[in-house]
Amino acid sequence: MTIFFPIFIFLFIVAILFFGPNGALKSIPFLVMLSFIFSISIWFIGAFFPLIVIFIIYNYLKNKNNPKRSSGGARTRTYYYSSSNAKDFEEFFRQAGGNQNYGNFGGGQGSPYGAFEDKTKYYTTLGVQTEADQDEIKKAYRNLARKHHPDRYATADDDVKAYHEKKFKEINEAYDKLSKK
Repeated sequence: MTIFFPIFIFLFIVAILFFGPNGALKSIPFLVMLSFIFSISIWFIGAFFPLIVIFIIYNYLKNKNNPKRSSGGARTRTYYYSSSNAKDFEEFFRQAGGNQNYGNFGGGQGSPYGAFEDKTKYYTTLGVQTEADQDEIKKAYRNLARKHHPDRYATADDDVKAYHEKKFKEINEAYDKLSKK
């Protein structure tokens, strides 16, 4: 318990600096309690330090060769699916692709599930068959882009300008989706 007094003096000096002399005098019971707790914890750590070190080394060596742990003692991930379950997930997303009631699993605009997206609307927008190759898609895109380009309608009324801007965006979106086959 010889460490109690130096801790108390240190805490009292800090209290004088922060709260002034009167505030430090009022906080003496709290400082005594805090000093006692600090001195007990320092004694406890000092007395049991060898045991704590032995415990840490024991756990390290015990877990080092544990097959459920990877190198360095970090835990490996646990996967709750097998290859058969992966097929179930794929089937679920395929079925959800045809029905938009599953919270945008169908690959709609902005969906992360683009692989299941219904692209027939893009073919319709460009005016090509669903069996069209990249050259036909590119040719249709260029013709429609030339026809609906907003610069051609810069002097037109606002309604006409807005229609062609919207149409031009749809054409660009359709070409972007279909050119990434």
